[in-house]
Amino acid sequence: FLYQLLARTLGTNNLPDCSNMCHESSGVALSQSIGIGKGTVSLDDVHRAELILVIGQNPGTNHPRMLSALERAKRNGARIVSINPLREAGLVEFRNPQRPGGVLGRGTRLADLHLPIRVGADLALFQLVNRRLIADGTVDSAFVETRCDGFPELSAHLAGLDPTALLDATGLAAADVARLTEWVAGTDRIVACWAMGLPQHRQAVATIQEI
Repeated sequence: FLYQLLARTLGTNNLPDCSNMCHESSGVALSQSIGIGKGTVSLDDVHRAELILVIGQNPGTNHPRMLSALERAKRNGARIVSINPLREAGLVEFRNPQRPGGVLGRGTRLADLHLPIRVGADLALFQLVNRRLIADGTVDSAFVETRCDGFPELSAHLAGLDPTALLDATGLAAADVARLTEWVAGTDRIVACWAMGLPQHRQAVATIQEI
């Protein structure tokens, strides 16, 4: 706040924001992958999602209004996966202060699965997931053939990776990764959202492309 106030007293309102300070890698990765560098879902999409991946993100601490959207999605039947070294209290149990029950009663358990991944190992996790999706034949072949380029090269690259080494890099339990992969394979409406735990890491662009 003080920084932007100083800049404005010097005569400019052209200030950096999250688009280029924090999410430059998101813009690069998404533009190259899907042709647009911005988010592709609406708030209503979050409410209607069947599976939500919250990656490198602490909503309860840094953007608590998101918890209300996650709570609504949860009531609509969504599964929520937290992929983060930190087990954040807001995702374990959210007590909505805007409802009497949230203040007086028990909160809403949001995260169905918490994956305490090692810092910087998100790329390894999603390579492992994608490798298994392809090996199990759960990819939408018709979509890939009509809408995608480079899929054979991606498949060959992932097939050449060592799954044991990938799993070891993540520090996660094999059963938890298998559960995540199973949920992704069996779900139509998926929202993947992330914050600074992804775009400010060295492998940020590659990780977001893998997602």
